[in-house]
Amino acid sequence: MKKLLAFLATCAMAVPASTQPAYDWQISNVHITAIEATYMPTAVLFTVDTNAGACGAGTWLKWNGIDADQATAQANNKAIYALLLASKLSGSTVRMFGSNAGCLVKFIYSA
Repeated sequence: MKKLLAFLATCAMAVPASTQPAYDWQISNVHITAIEATYMPTAVLFTVDTNAGACGAGTWLKWNGIDADQATAQANNKAIYALLLASKLSGSTVRMFGSNAGCLVKFIYSA
């Protein structure tokens, strides 16, 4: 039994970080309360009406464009900005996953 536990522990440590979740928290049925457009198209900052992990309600959450090249990352930011703006204006909710470090949002879905 001890050998099995040691083997499983070794396997768990050998799993690359990229296969582990890239987020610390998840929240659902969240309303967008403010959107900061100043940093567009490099990043999108916004606030929500509930706590997002260690990031309290009203704390600026940050979305950084996802992709290897700058043009695609900026296009991604524009799409997320549009999703956030549509959600805020319509009063609909979103679901998101993020990281406590820097209050970074990793995944966002229109609910």
